[in-house]
Amino acid sequence: MTARIYSSLGIGTMIILAASFALPVSAIAADSDNIVLAAKHGRQAGRQGSARSNRGAASSGERRSAPRQGSYKRESTATGPGGQQRTRTEQGSWDRDAGTRTRERTRTGNDGRTATSSSTRQRTDDGFTRNATRTGPDGRQATRDTTMTRDRDSGTRTRDSVTTLPDGRTATASSTRQRTDDGFTRNSTRTGPEGQTMNRDTTVSRDAESGTRTRDSVTTLPDGRTATASSTRQRTEDGFTSNTTRTGPEGQSMSRDTTVSRDADSGTRTRDTVTTLPDGRTASTSVINQKTDDGLTRSVTRTGPDGQTVTTDSARSVDREAGVATRDTVTTLPDGRTASTAVVTERTDGGRLRTVTRTGPDGQQASRVTETEFDLGGEASSD
Repeated sequence: MTARIYSSLGIGTMIILAASFALPVSAIAADSDNIVLAAKHGRQAGRQGSARSNRGAASSGERRSAPRQGSYKRESTATGPGGQQRTRTEQGSWDRDAGTRTRERTRTGNDGRTATSSSTRQRTDDGFTRNATRTGPDGRQATRDTTMTRDRDSGTRTRDSVTTLPDGRTATASSTRQRTDDGFTRNSTRTGPEGQTMNRDTTVSRDAESGTRTRDSVTTLPDGRTATASSTRQRTEDGFTSNTTRTGPEGQSMSRDTTVSRDADSGTRTRDTVTTLPDGRTASTSVINQKTDDGLTRSVTRTGPDGQTVTTDSARSVDREAGVATRDTVTTLPDGRTASTAVVTERTDGGRLRTVTRTGPDGQQASRVTETEFDLGGEASSD
């Protein structure tokens, strides 16, 4: 929904940049009423992505302190540059004692049509099961059933899922991860609705003493061709370096070299990356994070293979006493035009209010207002 609105602004680049600047709820307060922890737990209940994509996931210590049960309700309205509106409502609940998480979501487009999705996750003795259903605006429905099991003694984890498409065809995915003495191996298989199969074998090893981590994977495509990826990460005195090489099924290769360094005294973190494309051209990215008294600043410079440059400067600040966090971002395009994003997150009595305003390089504006409420004692009100 949001992507369509922002693409009409002509600032698609900003969507990618904004995703990396999402402000965690934990930044707005450290209050004793557990609203912050409920927000994190509620986002976990409302997401089916991996832990990597769940930027708001609570740490293990916070999860132990989070409310054992509760619910949330979230309403969001996005307004495009032409005044068209799309809405999204979401409600969910979690019960740590019962081991359940539920989520229901409804999206309404500017044409009034709706699409819905729901999911239920249930903890089991050795893992969990999850059932998800998505219904499109035309009433067509798809489902996905997932089962994950762990054997802690043997260090094995398996995950199997079956997706049933609206026409009744099915696609499957399975993976097995096996702990080794210095890392793990993982084998994944995906079979499409037409019976085509793709496999991926991954090996990860670590040397804690030398601070080295390597990862190698081989992907076998349905036609039997293979693609490979290899990466090495080396710890340094003030950060790390990493090198990644990917080779496609036709033998074309690209590489990426990254250096990250930190200065704890000044609160500075830098990250420099150079990507070499199969044709030998290079693209680079430089990121500088600077801690401030009430937040941080971030400067990103991206230079494409043809020399075009995009810069993004952002500043985050937090007023913990007032429970308000702000983030302002300005992106300068290769032609000198600028686009901006302003985000204000406010703590409310029962949750939080988040307002996002984006202004495109030609002055067009789009906005999104999201209000989230939490009930830490049980189910959220449905009215």
